[in-house]
Amino acid sequence: MWKQLLTWWQQTIYDRPYKPGRQIGAYRIEKVLGLGSYGIAYLARREGEQELFVLKQVRPSLRRTPKGEEMQAYERNVLEKLSHPQIPRCLDAFTYRNDSFLVMTYIAGPTLEDILFEEQIHLDEYTAARYMRKLGEIVAYLHDHGIIHRDVRIPNVIWKDEQPYLIDFGLARRLGDAPTYTVEDVSVYPPEKQLKREVAPASDLYALGHFFLFLLYSSYTAADDAVERSWEEELSLTPAIRNMIRSLLQIDPGYASVQEWLADLDAYLQHSSVHA
Repeated sequence: MWKQLLTWWQQTIYDRPYKPGRQIGAYRIEKVLGLGSYGIAYLARREGEQELFVLKQVRPSLRRTPKGEEMQAYERNVLEKLSHPQIPRCLDAFTYRNDSFLVMTYIAGPTLEDILFEEQIHLDEYTAARYMRKLGEIVAYLHDHGIIHRDVRIPNVIWKDEQPYLIDFGLARRLGDAPTYTVEDVSVYPPEKQLKREVAPASDLYALGHFFLFLLYSSYTAADDAVERSWEEELSLTPAIRNMIRSLLQIDPGYASVQEWLADLDAYLQHSSVHA
């Protein structure tokens, strides 16, 4: 009972976000963008200026824990080493009272989660593959710089002007670093989570496989009385895409790198455009 009460108090009272209109240091909060497992994100602007920024606050319940300020400082260090037009930039960090904040560039636009589930767009296989090609280029850039994102999901990709923008680097790790702050050996995790949290290209490739399936399922409609089946049974895919996803998900031997997968994807896109 005590653990339930403590969780309720942390989530409802202690971790309650600051309200819109609140002045936090040099920034005034416009709205709450979201509450994550480790932080709270706000849309804010400096007094007297029009430019919008993202403030990312450590959850108060995680202060002075390995998943608090230390994790935020790691994210800041990762972002400051990157320079890509489709990745947010970290501009500053500051403390307000006992709360730690990062200041990042704001990228306006819906996430692919919004587009798929709220706007309910329908993508054919070729269009989904083109979307994945653009996202794959960003992930390849990260890997070239020794960074594994480890959280490539549809809520973390903003779609703007026909281009993806990859956000939320809270779980990103540099190659060679330990996978977590609190667990040295990820073998204690279930197999799927082990792969997701591995600090290796396979982690992001696995995530890209699931991402691809979300896009492909946008054009799938199940009958009301249909029995749930595997993705290979429900989706009508070309052999090239089916085999590609099986390798991304490591059902078949996996890709050694994002570049190896992109080469297969390019071959598919070129062949499909010629025969369109």
